Amino acid sequence: MADTEGAEDAPDASEAPAFNAFLGVSTADSARGFRADIAFLSASAVDDGHCYHRAQENVLVNRALMAAARRKVLLVDHSEFGRPALYELAPLADFDLAISDEQLPQEEQEALQSLGVRYGLATEGSLRA
Repeated sequence: MADTEGAEDAPDASEAPAFNAFLGVSTADSARGFRADIAFLSASAVDDGHCYHRAQENVLVNRALMAAARRKVLLVDHSEFGRPALYELAPLADFDLAISDEQLPQEEQEALQSLGVRYGLATEGSLRA
């Protein structure tokens, strides 16, 4: 595999056990070669029209997955709204759809509408087997 500038400082999957995921520069490089119809992504925080993660490694991989997908769906529960996190993933407008739970406050729903973000609320019992 080709060297990536700065890769020696970047964590790899073995250094990110808290997320139980493949993360880091080499994973992001691999993801850039993917093509997908749809990507379902999550965020640690949503604030002021943007979504964020607590870990830069998540952002690297998720941005690569966003670039690879035709459609992008953000999955984020109500508790992530108005919450801080360090690393910006993307503006909410970059997503084709945001899905939250039915406890999302009305003011957050109105904020999504004012930003032109299409959203849906998952309700208990909406899962079909």
